[in-house]
Amino acid sequence: MRITKKLSLVAVIVAAVLAAGVAFASWTSGGSGHGSAKAKTAVALSTVAVPASSAGLYPGADAKVTVRVVNDNDFAVRITDVSFGTPATTTVTGALGACADGNDAALTFTDQSGLALDVAAHSSGTFDVDGVHMGAASANGCQAATFTIPVTLTGASTAGQ
Repeated sequence: MRITKKLSLVAVIVAAVLAAGVAFASWTSGGSGHGSAKAKTAVALSTVAVPASSAGLYPGADAKVTVRVVNDNDFAVRITDVSFGTPATTTVTGALGACADGNDAALTFTDQSGLALDVAAHSSGTFDVDGVHMGAASANGCQAATFTIPVTLTGASTAGQ
């Protein structure tokens, strides 16, 4: 009977060691591998020609340029800079006389920076931006003209703002 008790004791000890090994293994379980995510591609902002908010140009005057910005991205965008084209690339409609482009109106432009013009995702926004001046040498025929001024926008997602 002594051998049976000894065998039983050894069996209990072996079972306890095995149970402890399984418990230890479950606590130290781990692994490694890879996951993936894919970033979207930003869509370029676009502008739409809209009527100016006011008729503020005359020889010697400064005025604002009305810009409508369309944001087709899935995220909001903050426009920080607006750069204007040249007077020669400015088109003219509705002039009372000879006024072919911005040169005839003696227009000059001042690019704008440090702006905070926010456009929500899948939305548009209309902004009046400083930056156009009509010189004293403007042609008389440019009265009542509407000037369509090329613009370039710089901005970024507002996620980090």
